[in-house]
Amino acid sequence: MRQPPALITTVHDPERRLVRFFKEAGEALAAYSASYAFVTDSTHPDVIQALRDAGVCADVGPTGVPGIGQRRVLARAIQAGHEDMFYCDFDRWLHWAGSYPNELSSLPDRVSQDHAGAWFICLGRTARALATHPLAQSLPEAATNRALSTVAGKSLDATAGASWIRLAGARLVLSGSTVTTKATDLEWPGLIIRVDSDRVQSAVFEGLEFETADGYADEIARAGSVEAWIRATYDQPHILRDRLQLAADSISALIRVIGDTDFD
Repeated sequence: MRQPPALITTVHDPERRLVRFFKEAGEALAAYSASYAFVTDSTHPDVIQALRDAGVCADVGPTGVPGIGQRRVLARAIQAGHEDMFYCDFDRWLHWAGSYPNELSSLPDRVSQDHAGAWFICLGRTARALATHPLAQSLPEAATNRALSTVAGKSLDATAGASWIRLAGARLVLSGSTVTTKATDLEWPGLIIRVDSDRVQSAVFEGLEFETADGYADEIARAGSVEAWIRATYDQPHILRDRLQLAADSISALIRVIGDTDFD
């Protein structure tokens, strides 16, 4: 019988917005064989302490380099001997645990039954979950995912901040990943597609809906609605610029590992 996966995650919370969600997450965290987090050095100390109190191995490192943080927690899980690693951005994971706990808790069984041969599973969003995201996120991500899907020859949503990685895939990723940004969204599955595209697979979930609003209740109340807060926060030129830049960086990272060629 396979052991439960290790949860690997990254955390950035300078304003201490996530602390109030920790209590309800304790039982969900206990379901993993271990939990490893890369926490930015600008994250509030209360958040770091709450992670450690919950049994998470928290490794504090420099802000602004999520790719490095992801590799660090992946390496920790490999070194500890885990066969299965479940990566999820921590705010995403907290939302999933609070909103769709049964879907989250059934994830290991679903992966075992439906994806026995996979080394890397892009955990993506249902159409409903994707539609909850601001256009400034979903529009650039559509281009990012289209590039990966074209290379893989199958529909993949790699920008939801979640993936399942088995040891063979994790070793390939760790040996070839170099980007310092969230361009890892395409770089990591690309490294495995380069070896065997059949080893990269996909599953979609309701719980990977838009999660950021969870931590902004006061701001949403002042704005009058979630929709008004999203417009004020995300419908801004600099947000589109940054998201489009990440899309370009992610596709460039994919081309670096796959090669610049034409695909049918």
